[in-house]
Amino acid sequence: MFVNGFTFRWVKGDRYVAVMRGTCVDQRRVYIFSDHFNDGPVFETPQPLIDAIPAPHTEWADDSTLRQLIQQWLAKR
Repeated sequence: MFVNGFTFRWVKGDRYVAVMRGTCVDQRRVYIFSDHFNDGPVFETPQPLIDAIPAPHTEWADDSTLRQLIQQWLAKR
């Protein structure tokens, strides 16, 4: 998901949600919730992680859980 200038990537089998600055699309996207990009640059190469959020114990494609996790992360910034 791309939210507030960050990319949040949660891949099946990952124990963490990767957080990167900017819009990063360096992987083949399989499940797209929405595809709205901001006006900034889109990075097509791997970007450094700025955080790794422990993934919840739910299905990786559960978009409502991911959205809730992102909102909690953003509120702490």
